[in-house]
Parts: sequence; structure tokens; C-alpha cells
Amino acid sequence: MACSFEANVAGQCATAESDTGAVEIEGSAVLPGSGGGNHDSDYDADGVAYIPVDDELDSVEEAWCDLQRIECVPWTPPAEDADGETGPITISDIASFRPQAPAAGMQPNQWMIVGLDTNFYATTSAHVVDGTLFGGTAQVRFTPIAYNWDYGDGSTATTSNPGKTWDKYRITEFDPTPASHVYEEPGNYTITLAVTYAAEYRVAGSSWQNVVGTLTIIAPPLTATAGHATTVLVDQDCIANPTGIGC
Repeated sequence: MACSFEANVAGQCATAESDTGAVEIEGSAVLPGSGGGNHDSDYDADGVAYIPVDDELDSVEEAWCDLQRIECVPWTPPAEDADGETGPITISDIASFRPQAPAAGMQPNQWMIVGLDTNFYATTSAHVVDGTLFGGTAQVRFTPIAYNWDYGDGSTATTSNPGKTWDKYRITEFDPTPASHVYEEPGNYTITLAVTYAAEYRVAGSSWQNVVGTLTIIAPPLTATAGHATTVLVDQDCIANPTGIGC
């Protein structure tokens, strides 16, 4: 049987030797990750790097931890109740998992024109946090579900839309957006954004499970000044930009 060059180099081809009519045939095949015991270091085969397999790490949980590149520690589920059922995981159980802090943005930046829409938007998204749950390796996925705005003039709004810039909406400046707000009086204002997250958890090798409750994180506040168009500084005059603010 013909043997390819690559198999011959890898030592996978059978060999034969003849001495006084006796023939001895032997063959060997080396497969990545096979063999007895651990290897001291990674090795290359046909240009592909293989990670040695630890014979003692063969459970679904440990394989999952290896894939996530996190240290694997078995977890202890919550205590069972009188009916033998495990209680739900609540938001207080995952208190050690902290979501990324959201950020608030606005247009124009740090100033508003009285009577026109100021655009507000949040910067955050669903993300996964690694940690320990009931003593074992786990992950929690936080997903923003509500954006609570306090505009600093007594008005508030809650939306399920994080918003985005006018440019990303492909609309004209000062057009209304899901989180935009119109200031009626000049003055200095502090705008606060609080993002509410729903959470899910999973332990090694399991699917995502809901966490009971929600978590609200407050973004660093914005400070801005509202004024009339005639008092607002712009980067162009009316000769250069006849359609600009106040022209």
C-alpha cells in the first residue's frame, strides 16, 4: 500500500525488513492528544499546535473550564427545601459578580439649546463576568433591559432602547430620539443614567439559567448648561454655515 510523504515523515507508515527469508512488519501511528501520561510542553504537528491532554482532566466540567480559560472548581448547589427541591438563584446570590459600569452620552456635548431636543444615549451591552458561585466556578451574563434617565429638571424617562448618536440614527441634529429631552429653562443641569440589568448564570458544562431579580447600576453623571440659541457657542458663523444654529 502506498504511503504519503506526510505520513512517512510522521512515522505512520508500516516498515518491513527481510533477513534470511523472515519478514517483520511493524507500524505506528501518533495521534494528537493521545498517549499515556502528561507531556512537559506543547508540540507541533503539520504546523498545528496541540495542547497536551491531562489524563486526569476528562470531565465535562473541567473541559468546559479549559475552554473558558478559567480555573475549574466544583460548585455546591443551594440547599434543598423540605420537598427536596433546590431554591432559585437570586440576584443576592451573585452579589460578587459586578457588571461593567455603563456610560451616558449626550449631544450636543455638555450644553443644550432651550426649546430643542437634546439627544441622550447609553453605552453598554450584554456581557459575561467570570467568578465563583457557591464555592465553584461559574459565569454570569448581564443584559441591560431598562435605561432610566433623570434629566435634572424634574423630568425622568425610562426606555428599553439605549439610544445612539444622531449620526448613527441618520437623522438631523436636534431631531427627537427615544431618550431625547427638551429643556424649557436656561441653567445648569446634572443628568443621571441608571441601567437595569437582568442576569443569567451557568456553572461548568451547564446551560444558562435565569437569576431571580434585577440589578441597577448608576453611570457617572453628566453636567451641562442650557441656554438660548443666541448665547450658544458654535464652531461656525452664519456666513460659513447659513443653516447653522441661530441663523
